[in-house]
Amino acid sequence: MNIRRSIRIIFRSKTYSLLNIIGLAIGITSAALIFLWVESKVNFNKAIPNSRNIYVSAYHYYPGSGECITSFESNNLLAKALDDDFPEVKSCARYNSETLVFVPENTTSSFEEKGAYADSSLFNMIGMEFIYGDISYVFEPQYSIILSRSMARKIYGDENPIGKGLVNEGAIYQVTGVFEDMPDNTSFQFEWVIPFRIMEQKVKKVFDIGEWGASWLHTYVELEPGVDLKLLNDKLDELSFQKAGPTYKSFHIFLYPLNRMLLYGQYKNGVETGGGYIKTVSLFFLIGVLILLIACINFMNLSTARSQKRALEVGVRKTFGTKRKYLIRQFLVESGLITSIALLLSVGLIWLSLPLFNEFIGVRLSFSLLNPTIVIGLLVIGLFCTFLAGSYPALYLSSYNPLATLKMQKVSKGGSAAWIRQGLVVFQFTMAFILICSTFVIYLQIQLIQKRDIGIVKDNLVSFSVTAELYNSSSAVLNELRNTGVVEECGFSANQILNSSMKTNPWVWNGKDLEDDAYVSVNFVSEGLIGAAGIKLIDGTDIDPAKKNNKGEAGVLINETLAKRMGKEGRIGGQIGQSAERKWEIVGIMKDFVFDDFYAIEPASALFFYDPKRTNLLFVRLKPDVETYKAIGQVQTVLRSFTPYHAFEPTFMTDDFDRLFENEHLVEKLSALFAVLAIFISCLGLLGLSAFSAEQRTKEIGIRKVLGAKIIDILFLLGKAYMVLLLISFVIGIPVSLYAGTRYLKDYAYRIVLSWDIFVGVALLITLIALLTVSVQSLKAAIANPVKSIKTE
Repeated sequence: MNIRRSIRIIFRSKTYSLLNIIGLAIGITSAALIFLWVESKVNFNKAIPNSRNIYVSAYHYYPGSGECITSFESNNLLAKALDDDFPEVKSCARYNSETLVFVPENTTSSFEEKGAYADSSLFNMIGMEFIYGDISYVFEPQYSIILSRSMARKIYGDENPIGKGLVNEGAIYQVTGVFEDMPDNTSFQFEWVIPFRIMEQKVKKVFDIGEWGASWLHTYVELEPGVDLKLLNDKLDELSFQKAGPTYKSFHIFLYPLNRMLLYGQYKNGVETGGGYIKTVSLFFLIGVLILLIACINFMNLSTARSQKRALEVGVRKTFGTKRKYLIRQFLVESGLITSIALLLSVGLIWLSLPLFNEFIGVRLSFSLLNPTIVIGLLVIGLFCTFLAGSYPALYLSSYNPLATLKMQKVSKGGSAAWIRQGLVVFQFTMAFILICSTFVIYLQIQLIQKRDIGIVKDNLVSFSVTAELYNSSSAVLNELRNTGVVEECGFSANQILNSSMKTNPWVWNGKDLEDDAYVSVNFVSEGLIGAAGIKLIDGTDIDPAKKNNKGEAGVLINETLAKRMGKEGRIGGQIGQSAERKWEIVGIMKDFVFDDFYAIEPASALFFYDPKRTNLLFVRLKPDVETYKAIGQVQTVLRSFTPYHAFEPTFMTDDFDRLFENEHLVEKLSALFAVLAIFISCLGLLGLSAFSAEQRTKEIGIRKVLGAKIIDILFLLGKAYMVLLLISFVIGIPVSLYAGTRYLKDYAYRIVLSWDIFVGVALLITLIALLTVSVQSLKAAIANPVKSIKTE
C-alpha cells in the first residue's frame, strides 16, 4: 500500500522527481566509477595467490652527507645469499622488465612486446598457469622463451608454438612454453619471459655485476608462512657489510611487502612516509563520497522546499490517527523508490560510460553484476543514499502540527528548514569550488613542468633500440645517418636521457670533501649524443674518439652540478675516478639538464663515458624541415642495412616525456571530470529550487510587473538570494582551497606560486554557471502574463 501511494506521489511531481532521479543517477554513477578505480588500486597485486608472503628487496643507503636514499632495487648476488643462508626464505627470483622486438624465424614480420628476464622460481611464486610446456623444464635450453597466450596467438594464431624460433638481435630463442595472460592488476605485466642468465650476459658487458653495490635489478622473495618480517630484516640489515666488508657498511638491505608497494612504498630519509599513492587513492575516495553527498543534498533540498505542498497531506493523515513513525516510513519508502530507480539507471550508465572512462584515464576496469563485491557496493551506495537523502525530509515533514496545517493550510517559509536548506546549497557549491580550484592547481603545476627548460630539446628527437651490429660499427652508422640529409645529429646512449639507470659510488678527485659521498649518475655514450639531445657545452668539447690518450680513453663529460661539487678540480683537464689509481680526464662540461626528478630545483651529478659498445639506444635528431615519418623511413633503411632482421620501431622523446607524468595527468583528468559532474549535479538542484521559488512567488511577480518592474528587476529579485549563498560558499572555499593547494604543492620543490587570480577566476566561472541556471526559471516567470500570475492561488 505504501509503495503504491509512493509511486503515485512520485508521478504526480514529475519534474522534481526527474531532477532527483537524474541527480542521484549521475552521482551514483560517478561515485561507482571512482570506487571501481579505488578498489583496483587497493587490491593491486592481490590477484597473485600467495601475495601476502611475497616481498621485494630494497636498501637504505647512507652517504657521508647523512641523508638516506632508499631504493627498491638489488644487486645480482642477493638472491643466492638469501637462498643459501636464510631458512625463512622459501624462494627468490631475480627480475628485470624490458621491451624487445622479435621476428619469427624465416619471416619478415616483427613484434614489439614488453616482457621480462626472470628466474624460473618466479613461475610458482606468482602462480603462473601454463597452457603448453612443462613448468620445470621450460628454461632448460640456453636460449629459451615462454610467451603469454595473447602474444602466442598474435604471432602463431591457434597453432601450438612449442619449438618455434623467435629472433632478437641475432639470437634465436626457442619457444618452450605458453602461459595464461597475467591479471591486469599486478606488478607483473609481461608478454614474454626469458631466463635471467641472458640478462646477466648482457649486463656484464656494461659493468661488474659481482659487486654488492651494483643495484640494477629487482629481487622478489617468497617467505615461509609465519615468518616475523622485522626479525628477518634485522638479520638482513648488515648483510652487505658481512659479505663485502667495510666498503658497504652504509648499505642496509631490507624486504618490503609486495601488497604495500604501490600504495605505501614511499620513503624519506630512510623512514616510510605513510604517503605515496595512497594519498591519491584516498583523495578520490573522498571525492566519490562528496559527489554522493552533493546528489543526496539535491534530494533533501527539493523535498523540504516543497514541504508546503505536502503539509496538508500530513495534517489530514495525522488527524485520522496515522502515527509519526508510519509517516517517516512513508517518506523513506519514497526516497528508497527514487534511489532504486536512480540506481538501476546508474547501472546502465556505468556499462555505457566504463569503456569511455577506461580510455579517458588509461586503465582497464571491469564491471559485472556477477561480482559479489560490486553488487554489495551498489547496495551499500543505495542504502546510503536512501537514508541520507530521505532521513531529514522524513523527520522534517512528519513533524508538522496537524492543527496548524489544517487551519492555515501552509507552512511558514522561514524557520530552521530554510536555514538548513541554504546551508546545504552552500556546502554543495563550496565542494564544487574546491574541486575546480584543485583541478586548476594540478593543471598549472603540470604545465609548469612540461614547459620547463630541461636543457634537452625534445622536439624532433627520436630513439631506436640498438643491436650488437650497430654499436660494433658505431662510427660508420653515425656517418651514414648524417649523410642521409634528414638527420641533424645522432649518437648512442646506454640510458634514456630523461632517466638514469646507473648511479654509482664512491668517486674520488683531488681536494674532495671527505663528507661528500653522494651518487653520480653514469651514462655510456658515443660522440654526437649531446648534440642530438640538444645538451649545451659551457666549456670544452664533445667526446672525440680520435683524440684518445695513451691509455686509449677519450675522456669524460660532466655536468655543472658535478663540476661545482669538484671545486677546483671540476675543470677541463681535471680528473675524476672511482679510485686514486683509476681516473679519467674531463674534456667537456655540460650545461645542467634535468633528469630523473623533474621537480628538483637542481639536477643530480652526471658523468658521460665514451663507450658505444655498452649502449642500448640510438638517438637521432631529425631536421625540422623534413617530413617526420618519411625521414624515419630513411633512418630505418640505414639501420636495417646493418641489422636486416630488426624492426627498429621509433620512440619519440616528447612521448617519453609525457609518460613520466602519467600519475599527474591521471589526477588532473579525474579531478577535472568529477569537478564538472559536481557542478552539474549542484546546478540540477539549483534549477529545481529556483523553479520552486519562482512558483511560490508567482503572484508577487505579477503585482511587481503591474506596478512597473522590469524583467531585469525580476531576475535580480529571484537570483539575489542564490548569489548571496554563492558568495558565502566562496568565502569558505577560498581558504580551504588555498590550504589544499599548498599541501599538494609542498611535495614539489619546483612549483607554481598560488595566486588570487585562480580563485577569482573559478568563482566567476561558477557564478556565471549558477546565474545561467537560475535565469532559466527566473526568465520564464519574469516574462509570464502578469494578469494570469495575479490570479494564481
